[in-house]
Amino acid sequence: MTDKISVNCQAKLSEAITSLTAMYKAKKFVVVSLRPGKDRTLDQNALWFAMYKRISEMTQIGDPADARRYCKLHFGVQILLNEDSGFQAAWYRVMRHLPYEEKLALMGEHKLFGPDGFPVTSLFNRAQGIQYTDRMAAYFTGHGVVFTDLLGEVAA
Repeated sequence: MTDKISVNCQAKLSEAITSLTAMYKAKKFVVVSLRPGKDRTLDQNALWFAMYKRISEMTQIGDPADARRYCKLHFGVQILLNEDSGFQAAWYRVMRHLPYEEKLALMGEHKLFGPDGFPVTSLFNRAQGIQYTDRMAAYFTGHGVVFTDLLGEVAA
């Protein structure tokens, strides 16, 4: 049993404490992980999938799944390598030695990692998601992809 609660008000704090207390009473051992910041948003997910689609339509990368794999590897991995020492250690231990083509393939659907592939964007907080969006937009705008109709303050 794994619970995830985002605490953003007094009521959610009370809910988290109640849940933790109940889990402790039932199991006598609980692992707790805390971090500040907001999770990435559903708007970010929708924006990224629209961007992947646009990238696939306006470049030679391939279909939206290919664009997603490319962006995760080229932009998302670098964000996490710079900001998450745990990710960095795991990446260097497990992935660094693999050939580029294999790393790229692992970013997509895979038997080992499931339909989302090697976890990258799923590990982002909201700020990292904004960086990811900005890096994709900057890179692909420089390659002729137009995102102006997709990018807006609500989606970021």
